[in-house]
This record gives sequence, structure tokens and C-alpha cells, in this order.
Amino acid sequence: MRIAVFSDIHSNHRALGACLAHAEEQGIDGAVFLGDYVSDFACPQKTLELLYDFARRHACRFIRGNREEYMTAYRLGEITGWQDGSASGSLLYTYEGLREEDLDWISTLDNYGEEGFPGGPDLAYCHGAPWKTGGTLPEGGPDTQRRLKDIPGALLLCGHTHRMGMYFSGPGPKLVVRAGSVGYPLSTPGFAQMVFLENAEDGAPRWRARYALVPYDVKGAVEEMHACGLMERAPVWAAMCCHALLTGENIAGLLPPYAQALFEKDCGQKVSYAAIPEAYWQKAAAVYRCETHYGP
Repeated sequence: MRIAVFSDIHSNHRALGACLAHAEEQGIDGAVFLGDYVSDFACPQKTLELLYDFARRHACRFIRGNREEYMTAYRLGEITGWQDGSASGSLLYTYEGLREEDLDWISTLDNYGEEGFPGGPDLAYCHGAPWKTGGTLPEGGPDTQRRLKDIPGALLLCGHTHRMGMYFSGPGPKLVVRAGSVGYPLSTPGFAQMVFLENAEDGAPRWRARYALVPYDVKGAVEEMHACGLMERAPVWAAMCCHALLTGENIAGLLPPYAQALFEKDCGQKVSYAAIPEAYWQKAAAVYRCETHYGP
């Protein structure tokens, strides 16, 4: 048995299309999708259409990521104030690109799953952590070990970190497999990341994980960010996303706090993330030399 695993697509339909095609070329018995299907890149509807079509032809398991939670919360009014600009313009662009039926489907997704595939070993999967969609599973962390003992089976799939890697966590031990990222990969510029699970070669009821790096049209993905208007609606945020695709470097955890610190220094008080003026995003972008390279 061979199962394909996909995580953190982030609306990068070009990367997703390449990974889905690679999975079908390899021959699969099913697929697991670990969430964060939309946001950050162009044309979220194209990503969802690829997912819907693939699910019509293959046995699939879907769970939600934190980005799906953002979309649902905004729909319910639990989050407000999204507007064009680098703080939330990308999220607003994504939300406006979804149909009601897309939001209905997103709202049905659980944050954790245990439904495996007939004839295959037990399987558990989540986005960040089984107990929190946006959580993490630190390697060797005592809290990770304590909580994982209640998860069935010998393997847990997770995403959210956008990095590949696997480790054993006791007691058990349990194999934790980080699936990396299809659409927003870190450390592998030019390649989408995915995982295959296969039966152990000795026929024992356990999974063996194998990573795959899949080339795709990165230049086209960046050019589409300009063509769809996302570079204008969320200038620095969109540029950071393109920078990651082109270089494998993640500055999304560094640039926004720096912009916030610059503004707080000038205004003399603490401010919320959403209150950072666009001019300070631009100042931070200049310091971090955030470039997109491929213009219109």
C-alpha cells in the first residue's frame, strides 16, 4: 500500500498540481491532506478545484489547518478588520476568492484524524498538534511525549512547520513525521515537498515514510502574484511569500516584528500587529532586502 501525504499548500496551485501528478505517476491507494490549503499565494479557487477533482478519483482524508480556521472565524465575525495592506490584505484577498460552498466545506473539517485506509496500518494525523491546530510538536519535548502516548498507532503525521523531518518520541515509541510544505516550502527553493507512506518491506503492519521533492513552475507562481493583484493588495507580505519560494529563506517570522518594533519606537507605545502602518512594513522590507525578482 502507498499513501501520498500533502501539507501546507497555501494556494500554490502550481506546486499542488505537480505533486498530485507525481503521486498518480507513483501509483497510490489514497491520500492524506494536512491543512492550510489556502492563503498567501494567488487564486485560491484553483487550489480547491484541484483538491475536489483529486478527491473524486482517490480515497482522501482531509483535516483543517490554522488558515482554514481564519477563514471560518472571519465568516462568523469572530475575526474582523481585514483590509488591504501587508497586515491582512492577503487574508482578505483569499477570503474574497472563496465561494460559499468552499467555506461550507472548510467548516466541516476536523483538526485531527485517525481514519486510515482498509488493509493499511493504523494512522493518525493533524496539522500542528492533535490538541491545537496551530500548535507544534517539539522533538524531545516532555509535553510532546506525554500527550502522544494517548494517540493510537505507531505513526503521527503533522505539518505547519513547513519543514521536513521525522523523529521517534516515547513511550512506544511513536514516529512523528513532519510533512513539509507543498506550496510554501522552506529550505528547498524550486521544489514542492510531499511524503509517501508505504508498507514496511518485511510485511509488518507499520508504515515507512519516504520524502519526495517535486519541481514545478516557481517563476509562474511568482508572476501570477503580480497578475492577480495580490502584490498591490498585500505588498510586503506577498513579497515575503515570493522571497521564500525563490530562496527557501523564511523571513515572515522576522520582518513583521521588526516593522512593529520600528513603529512602536517612533510612536512611543505598544501597538497591535494590525496597526502597523504600511510605511513601516516598507522600511522593514528594505532592511531584509525582500525582493520578488519577477515583475509584470
